[in-house]
Amino acid sequence: MNQPLRGPTSPVVLVGLMGSGKSTVGRILAERWGLPFVDLDVEIEKISGLSIAEIFEREGESGFRAREAEATRAITASGPMVIAAGGGWMASSENRNAWPDAIHVWLSVSPREAARRLAMHELQRPMLANELPEKVLRDLLDRRLPAYRLSTYTVDTSNRTAARVADRVVALMEQDDARCIDGRSDPKLSTES
Repeated sequence: MNQPLRGPTSPVVLVGLMGSGKSTVGRILAERWGLPFVDLDVEIEKISGLSIAEIFEREGESGFRAREAEATRAITASGPMVIAAGGGWMASSENRNAWPDAIHVWLSVSPREAARRLAMHELQRPMLANELPEKVLRDLLDRRLPAYRLSTYTVDTSNRTAARVADRVVALMEQDDARCIDGRSDPKLSTES
C-alpha cells in the first residue's frame, strides 16, 4: 500500500464551473494526501434534508446560496482537508473568507467542455434546466471570473483526466512550498495557462 504524499497543512478548496471535476479531483487529492474530503453539495443535502434540485425548485438560487453559506459555516476547516465547493461558492466573499488559511484552487474549464462533460455523464443541474447548457455556463463563467481569479492556483483541466489534474495540483503546491517567500508564494509561480 502506498504511503500518502506529504499534503498541505491548510484546507484546500477546489472551485470552478460545474463540470470542471471538483468532486472527482477532490476525492483523488484527499486519498493521495490521506486527508478528509468534503463535497459541499453533499453537506448541503445532509443539513437541509433536501436534494440540490429540490432546494432550487422550492427556494430558487437565492435559497440555495443561503444554504451553501450555512453549510460553509458548519464545516470546521481548521486543519488540512480537501473541499469541493459549488460553482458559485467562490463568488461570495463570506464563503471565501470562512476559512482564512484555505488554499483555493480554480479548476478552469471552458463552457463548451463543461457542457460536454455534464451531458456525457448525464448529470442534471438545476441551473441548466430549460436553457442551452453552454450558453448558461458561458454566462456563469463571465460573472464568476473575477472571483475565480482570486484563487491561489489555477489549473486548466482541458484535455486532462482527473488524475492528471490532481497531479498538476500537487506539483504546483509542491513547487510553491519550495519557493515560499515570507510564508506567501510568489504569485508568478502559482498559475498556469
